[in-house]
Amino acid sequence: MENNIEHIQQTIKQLEGPVLTIYLNTNPTNENWKIRLKNGLKKTEEYIDVSNPEDVQQFADIRKRVDAQIKDDQTRFKNSLICFATKDEIVTYHFQFQVENDFQWDEKPATEQLNKLFEQYPKSGVVLLQRDQITLITSTLGEFVDEVSYELDLESRDWKQYKGLGYEGVRASSANHRDKFDQRVKENQERWFKSIVPIIERFSRTQGWSFTHLAGPAELTQQMHDLLNIKVTGETTRNYSGKSAQDILNKTVLVQEDEEEVNN
Repeated sequence: MENNIEHIQQTIKQLEGPVLTIYLNTNPTNENWKIRLKNGLKKTEEYIDVSNPEDVQQFADIRKRVDAQIKDDQTRFKNSLICFATKDEIVTYHFQFQVENDFQWDEKPATEQLNKLFEQYPKSGVVLLQRDQITLITSTLGEFVDEVSYELDLESRDWKQYKGLGYEGVRASSANHRDKFDQRVKENQERWFKSIVPIIERFSRTQGWSFTHLAGPAELTQQMHDLLNIKVTGETTRNYSGKSAQDILNKTVLVQEDEEEVNN
């Protein structure tokens, strides 16, 4: 199912209650989620038995279908699952970010946590910096959407675009001129960065970035930060040469979740 905010909002809005809402961390490297799922559903059923006993049978039917759906979804697991289930429909989403484990039964979907996640992970961009290469990565909800790479041609002193080649491919294609990358490059770094700043700023506007994150060696991120006329919301001073776009997002856009593990 398509993971974009507008599509998710429209789908959830059409659900007719009562609705079982599940927020569940589903780290695919272990199976602790199975225990959390079982316990969460059991407690929810106990709550319904006390507060709305007339809903118990309907909940039991939905629970059975949800269990089967989640089992079928295991090959798609990322770091979290969000599920909305009614007697007529089950909607599941899988995300890279973590969630606060939560189970609710109500007439309407429990969307408060989801709306906060929409605000935390809107359409965003990562500017990945190397001395002669810059990759612009677009993400939504912590997921990779697109990337465009630029490589500095040392002969023409212009930035050339590589669309769809991918960062690792760009690194490989530029290996044949590594020997040219001497002190002259460092001395002209700021001038060459200045020449690509308008391209970065225009790209961020056309892509609709809400947040912009710089990633790369500290010297380069500081230099680019001083040159950009768009708000930089985060910096990661590491060299990510050879990493995939999603790996980079996991260490930039999603870094807060790496440092503050949410685990109820």
